[in-house]
Amino acid sequence: MGNLSKYDVLNLLSKKMPFFAATQWLKTPNGALANEAPSDLINRGEVEIVYKVLETDINSKNKNGTRPD
Repeated sequence: MGNLSKYDVLNLLSKKMPFFAATQWLKTPNGALANEAPSDLINRGEVEIVYKVLETDINSKNKNGTRPD
């Protein structure tokens, strides 16, 4: 999963979440990211960890039978 960009994160978000939920996900501190907002990590170039956490969040919500919004 090398060479991910912020566009990969945004693309996955746009496919799996409504716009408002995606925006909130990016701006809300996340426990899996040391209580930092995913957007802050993306701005620092830490895209791969954000992508992995996003995939995990989406997969866990899908397993629970709820939409990731």
